[in-house]
Amino acid sequence: MAGSAYEMNEALLINPNNFEEQADTLKMAFHMPEQEQVSRNTFLQNRLERYNVEVWANEFMNALNEKRDVGKAFISEKMSKEILNNIGDSYNKAQKRLLFLDYDGTLVGFHKDPQKASPDEELYELLSQLQHQENTTLFLISGRDKQTFGKWFLPKKYNMIVEHGVWISKDGEEFKMLEQVKGDWMNKIRPVLESFVDRTPGSFIEEKNYSLAWHYRNTDPDFGEKRATELNTVLRSLIGNDDISVLNGNKVMEVKSSNVNKGRAAVRIMAEDDFDFVFAIGDDWTDEFMFQELPESAVTVKVGLKKTHAKYHVENTKRVRELLKRFTQA
Repeated sequence: MAGSAYEMNEALLINPNNFEEQADTLKMAFHMPEQEQVSRNTFLQNRLERYNVEVWANEFMNALNEKRDVGKAFISEKMSKEILNNIGDSYNKAQKRLLFLDYDGTLVGFHKDPQKASPDEELYELLSQLQHQENTTLFLISGRDKQTFGKWFLPKKYNMIVEHGVWISKDGEEFKMLEQVKGDWMNKIRPVLESFVDRTPGSFIEEKNYSLAWHYRNTDPDFGEKRATELNTVLRSLIGNDDISVLNGNKVMEVKSSNVNKGRAAVRIMAEDDFDFVFAIGDDWTDEFMFQELPESAVTVKVGLKKTHAKYHVENTKRVRELLKRFTQA
């Protein structure tokens, strides 16, 4: 609830220098019944009692140890200049190429407001060059909703697969369902997500056609992770036999139908022709479906320093664009 005494205390924890905003929140708090104020503050006090300095110190040291051991988790090779040259040679020699490109965290960086992570002119130019290459089939493959991608890319006539494989658009045509899915489970899950939005300042729900996503990028980092862990436990106890699954992405938790994923969609597209060069790149856990389902001959690339089934990895979106620019020179 906006203006609650609970949110006032959260604001103090998250940004102790924002005194004007805290003062406004305090004034609004007095309009709330005293019993509600006590209830919400009791919740926060209990949290602070559990999350004391000893717990914080232990988690801090564990995080440091995880960073120290991150190199041990890799099973992919860093994209070296030699590897890039070899991939470029294979691309040049290929008779029929197929490219799968994730969007958020791959082609563009993340934004606190997902709607503001729109494509820039450089990206449009890069994608158009790839799209118009002879014997090259390009697919943007994303968890995004079809309305957003339709607005951004439909006029460009890019091939698109959205909502993790539910919808497909080819050559600028309107989206069609690639998989038949149900959305009746959403009415049961939506109130749960709404309760976590109420209890987690800065979080919000993104409702797609056949999935629900809880975003917590704008929350206090520690508090958001704690809430995400709690929500993950609650959701997995609720989904039961509803044939839905929970995807844990980058500061987002998404609930969707289990029978759709990027790997399944990618394999269906690949079966439509005899491609001799297949390339897939992505940064998220959802992209691992592609890396696992595509054949061993495919070139798979992970963006970021995470454990992955991809063959190679690059550091960031800047490196992704450099790699794709190399393809445009074919």
